Formats: sequence, structure tokens, C-alpha cells
Amino acid sequence: MKTKLGSVLMLATLAASGAFAEPGADSQHLQIFPKNLARHHAGAALLVFDEATKTFIATEAAAAWLDDDVATGWPPMPGHHFYLLALAEPQMVSNFCISGRAPSGTVSLFAGDEKSAPGSKSWTSLAKDVPLESINDHRMTRPFNRLAKYLLIETNLTDSGPWYSIYAYGDKPAISYQLQRRIQPVDAHSLLGPYVNPQVDFDLGALYAKSRVIQANAAEGFLSWQKIIDDNPESGLTILPSKESGLVIQFGETRTVQRASVHTDSNTRGKLDFFVLPVVPSAREGADYQKAALLATPGAKPIAEQTPIPPVSLENLTPAATLVFDGNSPRGAINFPPASGAAFAVRWTPDTAGQPITIRELNTFGDFSPSNYEIALTLEAVGDYATDRSKDRSKDGKAVVGEGKKQAPPLIGEAPPKAPFLPGPGLFPNTLPLGVVSAPVSP
Repeated sequence: MKTKLGSVLMLATLAASGAFAEPGADSQHLQIFPKNLARHHAGAALLVFDEATKTFIATEAAAAWLDDDVATGWPPMPGHHFYLLALAEPQMVSNFCISGRAPSGTVSLFAGDEKSAPGSKSWTSLAKDVPLESINDHRMTRPFNRLAKYLLIETNLTDSGPWYSIYAYGDKPAISYQLQRRIQPVDAHSLLGPYVNPQVDFDLGALYAKSRVIQANAAEGFLSWQKIIDDNPESGLTILPSKESGLVIQFGETRTVQRASVHTDSNTRGKLDFFVLPVVPSAREGADYQKAALLATPGAKPIAEQTPIPPVSLENLTPAATLVFDGNSPRGAINFPPASGAAFAVRWTPDTAGQPITIRELNTFGDFSPSNYEIALTLEAVGDYATDRSKDRSKDGKAVVGEGKKQAPPLIGEAPPKAPFLPGPGLFPNTLPLGVVSAPVSP
């Protein structure tokens, strides 16, 4: 008879595949994962240019393209159109991509400091007539460096299918941010517009939420494990089928989760079982720890002190949910009754014995809303980006990223010293009550 989820947690005796995290791995190594700025939780908003009124207006696409769920989508309009991505503050933007289904057409990208109409001289061209298939789940091969408050996305589409996300990357890593409760609730619609998906705006298993992948049955080590939660559809991790956990994500703190979304590769067939673990197992504890976990008593090792672990035995646990892939779509999502835990485990069972699964992104959600929560730069990051960077330039005036590293693309504009962002008046009038959302289509 299976035990209810959350009542037991047993450790497997097998050693975890891959390398253990080295001390200081967060600060020294995880900075390679950039933060996606095109997110409602980062204060970004999306509008579309209306040819009839010659103004930018709200678009339903915002609820899907700017949430943090890889399985919610909305189709862009076929033909020739302009979408405006408005960032919360001027940011150094260096790359862009989309994640969609069978896109056909081209995209051109422009940057600016003003919300100007298409064709205005205030726009600076960043990329012209880029084939969509080349940036679908892949960043642009020619990056750019531009300080901008607005990105204008020009689309020329011969047909249309759902886009699930857009990505704009800058100079800040995901670990420079932290998820926190707002000092005072805000009207999310006045800041972000009428089309918001509040309960899938914050991925509780993301790097910016201080979560980490602490076990994976993959050949790669700790750093590569984070590709599953790195906010980048281009990268992923291949997980093998097993009876114990194939993957464990340690939350930044105990979380209550109620939804999981996954982006895999095409033709994936099998099922993913999800488990919400009440405590995080430790590789350095023995029978006393196992006994404490089984009895659900206090005394488990603090989350902040956890390290990569052996695979977790799931034999006597009931999944919180099971997501089935039938080969028709590489994306899937499932809602389940709220479950509280310190970690999230995944088990893969393929239709064809021995077949692995490549997971590009895995999201977990609770009931966090942008009205009550936000992400902000950590105190360390604020100090770092407020530092004078004038010395980090070569003699010919081109930007360099640290001593001995490759030269960055030339800057277009100059970045001022960074300081904490304080939101000003929103782009949208307060015309709708809180809680009114548009539900994007699923895959």
C-alpha cells in the first residue's frame, strides 16, 4: 500500500551521477545563466501597434509570452505587425529569441528609449529579417549590446502557431535576483496591463527563486544540471529512466506548489511523475537522518546547507501528479492539489524501455501573484552594478567583460551606474479589477 505523499522520504544507496557542487559554486559559476527580462515578474509589459489608431494597445499575447510557464501559448497575428516590449527600466539587452510552434516568417528587432511609432528615427536597428526558425528556442547567433527601455519586434509571418515565450537577455545573471514579497500590494493591471496570468508568473523552481538542481542521473555535473531551470529553451539535460528520482530540485525555502510545466524535445513518449518532498535528503547523513525523515520530525539539515544527493527512493511515495507525453507535443502542464515541500522530484518512465528524456525547461508554480510579489536585485548585485565600470574598457573604447575574457559586442549607447529600481506610473490605466485575466491557449 502506497504511503501518502509527504509522510515519508527514503534515501537510495546509489551514488548520484555527476560531480558534486564545489564550495562557492553559486557565486563563481552560476553567473553564466542570464536572466530573461521579458517577464511580467520583471516588470515588463507587451503591446501591439494598432494601424487604425496609430497607437500601441494591450494584447492578449502578453498573458502567455511574458508569464514564466513554458506551456501557455498565444499565436502572433499573421502578416506584418509590430509588438512593443516595454521594460521596467532601461536595461542593457544583448540577445533575443522566441519559443513557439512551427513558426514561419521573419522578425526584425529595434531598440529605443521612447515609446515611438514604428518607422520613427528614435529606433535603432538591432537585427533585420531574421528567419524565425533560426531563433526558435535558439538565441541570435550575432548578439548585440544596447541600453534600451523598449524593444520593437517587427513580425512578417506567412502563417501562425502559438508562441509560448519571448526572451530578452541582458547583462545580469539570474542569481543576481531574489523573489520577495512586496512591501505593499500593487495594482498589477496598472503596471502590466489587462492580460496577466498571475499564478504562473513566478517559477518557484527557478534560479532567481534561489532553487537548485541537487541531483540528476545524468553524465554531466552540478553546473549542467541547472540547464533545466535556467530560463533558456536552447539548453537542456537528458534524464534516464529509473525507479528512483531522476531529478531533484531543492527550493530556496519550503514552498507550496500546485502546477508543473515541462518543455521537452519532439516525439517524446512516456510519463513524468512529480513528487513534492517534505524535506531535502542529505548525502552526508546516515540512519539518524533517515529516521527523522520517516517520522517527519524536526531536525533535518537546513536547506541552505544542502549539497547534491544520491537518487531518492520513490517506491513508497504517491506522485503529486503524472504528466503524460504522447509524442504529439513537446510541451505539457498539469495542475494538482497544493502540496508543501522543500524539494521537487521527477521520475521518468518511457513508453519504449531505456529511452531517455531531454528536458529543456521545468517550471513549478504556487499561488504567487505580481500584485503581492516581485523579483529584485540582491544587495550584492546592487552594489556590483552600482560600481563604476569605466575602467572595464579597452583603449579603443570597446567594452570588455573582465580581464582575460572575450571581447563583448560594441556598446550602442552608454550604461549609467545601476541603482535599485523603483517603479513609476504604469503604462496602463486602472480599468479592470484585480483578478481579471486572459487564459492563454495550451499546446
